[in-house]
Amino acid sequence: MAAIAAAALLALAAATAGAGCGAQDGGAPVSPALAGSPAAQAELRPLLSRFANGARAERIALEPELLAFRGRHASDDLARVATVHLAWIALERGDLPRAEALAAEVEAAGRSAVGDLARVIRGAALRRAGKPRPAFGVLRPLVSKMIDAYVRALLNEEVTAAAMEAGAWTQAIELMSVWLREADDDRRAAVRAQIGAQLREVPIDHLVRALRAGRATGEVVSPEVDLRSLVAERLAIVARERRDVALAKELLDRADAALGTQRDAIFELAAGAGAARVEPPTVGLLLSTRTAASRRRGVEIAAGVAHGLGLLRPGSDARLVSRDDGGEGSVDEALNSLTAEGAAVLIAGSDREQATEAAKFARTHAIPVLLVHPPEPAALDGAFVFVVGEEPARSIEVLAAALAERGAKPVALVGGDADVRKDAAPAPAGAAGTAPAGAAGAAPLAEHGIALALPCDGTFDARALRPPAIRGMVLAGDARCADQALRAAPRSVTIALAFETAIAPPPGSLVATAGLFPLLAAPSGAQPPPGAGDPRAAPASGAAAALAAWLATHPSPPSFWAALGRDAGVLAWAGVQRLPKTGTEDPAEVKARRLAAASAMSTATAELWTTAANGFGGRRVLPRVIGYRESGKAR
Repeated sequence: MAAIAAAALLALAAATAGAGCGAQDGGAPVSPALAGSPAAQAELRPLLSRFANGARAERIALEPELLAFRGRHASDDLARVATVHLAWIALERGDLPRAEALAAEVEAAGRSAVGDLARVIRGAALRRAGKPRPAFGVLRPLVSKMIDAYVRALLNEEVTAAAMEAGAWTQAIELMSVWLREADDDRRAAVRAQIGAQLREVPIDHLVRALRAGRATGEVVSPEVDLRSLVAERLAIVARERRDVALAKELLDRADAALGTQRDAIFELAAGAGAARVEPPTVGLLLSTRTAASRRRGVEIAAGVAHGLGLLRPGSDARLVSRDDGGEGSVDEALNSLTAEGAAVLIAGSDREQATEAAKFARTHAIPVLLVHPPEPAALDGAFVFVVGEEPARSIEVLAAALAERGAKPVALVGGDADVRKDAAPAPAGAAGTAPAGAAGAAPLAEHGIALALPCDGTFDARALRPPAIRGMVLAGDARCADQALRAAPRSVTIALAFETAIAPPPGSLVATAGLFPLLAAPSGAQPPPGAGDPRAAPASGAAAALAAWLATHPSPPSFWAALGRDAGVLAWAGVQRLPKTGTEDPAEVKARRLAAASAMSTATAELWTTAANGFGGRRVLPRVIGYRESGKAR
């Protein structure tokens, strides 16, 4: 840590008025700077000079003399100057509680230039003690308000580190710009190196947003004091590593002059060099960040894909690259980035909208895409579109019919996608998020006795179940939603769990099944009802082995989306594993390899988790029989 220059310290200690930082943030005005006695000033001057010019060990060695000075001049204003330096020494030694306590003691005496220095040291102590958010709150109001250059250097370094550690990425980038702009000429190169290292920790989407918003640009255009060049350099490295054509184009558009030596490589990438390429054996995964539900599904799908590709097993040859469709980008841009990285097979579609766009991309670019959610029916055309997933409503329909056959009707649907609830049944009085039964697509669900569809966005209200005398309830939401509904439901209500309800099935409930899914230990007394389920389902030993393999690397059984992701990963691996072991950018060879991957996936056979079928069987939609099973005894 740089020491304050001796001259500045002495000015701080001896000036009579107006040398402080001024009133800040609407707080109390800063008191005049300290004015000690001539004798105390004469005694303190050599100590401060040695502190300013000494190395860390030499500063620490001054502690006894500063303690002695403070003892001899306890009633002198300059005792606070000694105390703040003792706090600094404690900070240097790593004695953070003492540094914080001494700094707080100086601050308590009132606002002053010395008090603001103490505030900087207290904030630094908080940050180094693993409390970045409180540290940021202490330090942020002082930014650009400290007169002494060495204090500014300490402040800017610490407040930027606090923002980084707190995950306040936007503020961190802004503070980096201030830090670089305010650095002394002899320190600027070192500061640039520090900032360059920190930028590697900032999520790429935040750097892109900063570039778009101009937040990365300092007020001075000179490259040495402009953060834009460092941000552009970091993004250029990322674009080249990922073969991200869209990012390369944006860098040329927004930061051409700041790219420096990276410009030629970025220009080639943006011009399309390598845009059509295949690297062995690479699979691309597109996630969605559009809604909370799609983000949750994306995390689960990604875990399943990694498992299906064997990425967690030693010696795996598979390579997975991923993108999301968030920010200002589009599905096309994200998928283009994945193909630029060499993906020969793409996995996409955590919701209908993204699946439909991905299917169009597959047809346009002649690259096989495995869809985890079915697209719009019209988007199913083409030799490169493969549907692994399932409509969420299908398990609800099967369960509602099973409840109706057992006399457990009328039926309530709780949770699930808003579109499914909208098409399921009329809304109860005062309920939101539902629609009349006559809405498009309502007949298949409403015909099976679904009397009302309830959202589960907030606290579940059990009173909604009473007017129609609900006897059956299909849970289609997440675990939190299901737990609320189970606590509220009368014991006479028969429960059924749709695919996305990842909880242990209560005794006596019905559980939707597809192939081995759900991969749970069989409940005591559970038996599949006559005619229910998939007659080709694998034996229980297959499910047990699959569950054991999953639990070896995951804390809980796979969700439906994780299981779909796993099956997509297995089929994608079948498509890429036999491709040539060298990469290519030759357009004809890229086209041939993509076609070979699509053909291999179409005829591949493997044990899958979400269907009893062992592959597409030469088709483009994975066949699946939705059934159910009964779990144990009645509640």
